[in-house]
Amino acid sequence: MRFLPVAACLGCALSGASLYAAMLPTLHLDAKTLNAFEAYVARFEKEAVEPYVESGKMWMDSASCCTPGPNFPSAKPALQSRENADFANGSIHHYSGVLHVPRGTIEDMRHIMEDYANYPRYFKPDVLKGSGVPEPDSTQNDEHFLSHMTLTDTTLWVTVHYDCIYDTHYERIDANRWHSISTTASVKEWRDSKDLSQGYYPEGDDHGFLWRTNTYWFAREKNGGLDLELDSIVLSRPNPPGFKWYGGKRSHDAVDKMLRDAKAAIEALHR
Repeated sequence: MRFLPVAACLGCALSGASLYAAMLPTLHLDAKTLNAFEAYVARFEKEAVEPYVESGKMWMDSASCCTPGPNFPSAKPALQSRENADFANGSIHHYSGVLHVPRGTIEDMRHIMEDYANYPRYFKPDVLKGSGVPEPDSTQNDEHFLSHMTLTDTTLWVTVHYDCIYDTHYERIDANRWHSISTTASVKEWRDSKDLSQGYYPEGDDHGFLWRTNTYWFAREKNGGLDLELDSIVLSRPNPPGFKWYGGKRSHDAVDKMLRDAKAAIEALHR
C-alpha cells in the first residue's frame, strides 16, 4: 500500500544522480511533531468518522466535496486534497477519494481487506509481503486485526522499504454500512532496500519518508453497488522548499491507486 514518501535532497536527485536512502540525512521524530499529527487525526475522526457512524453521511455527500450531484463516479476515482502542509518539524498529507463499484458488496470489501496474504497481489507493487491475525477482543461487528506488512516505493531515485505493523478495526455498522480505521503501531525503515541483512534504522530516527499513517475506508451498499471512500493521512518529514506540490502529488497518486486496486479486486470476485 503506497505510503506517500516526500523526497529529500531534491537538488541531487533532479540533477540525475543515482540516489539511495542510505545517502540522505536522517531526521528525528520528536514529540511535538507526533502530537500535531495526533491532534489532526482526532479532529478528522470527530468531523468525519463519528458522523458516518451516527447518520451514514459521508464526506462525499457534503457540498464541500469535489463530486457534484448525488451519484459517485464509477469510471475513475474523484479525489481532493484535504491537507498538505508542514506542522511542527514534520508534514501532514491528507487526501480523500471516492469511487462507486457496480455490483460490489460490503462482504466483497471485507474479504479483500482481511485477506492480508494476498495484499501483494491486490496492491502490487507497493506491498511486498503481508500477514494478519485477529486480536482476542475481535467481535463479529468489530473485527480487530494486527497485521504485518513490508512496503516498498521509489521516489525520485530513492528506493525505500518499510516493515510496518498496523492496528486495524473493521466495523459493520448495519446491513448497508461498513468502515475501517487502520493506524501504524510500528514503522521501521530498512537501512538498505537492496540488502535487508543490514537491518533497520532506529524507529523515529530515520529518513522521515514515513513516520505515521492512518487509513480510513468507508463503504455503503447503494444503487446496485458499493460506494467507497478512502482517506489517507500521512506524517512525514517537512516538505523541501519549493516542492510542496510533490507531497500533494504523491498523496493524490497513492489514494487514486488504492481505490483503483480495491475496485479491480472486487470486480475479480465477480468474474
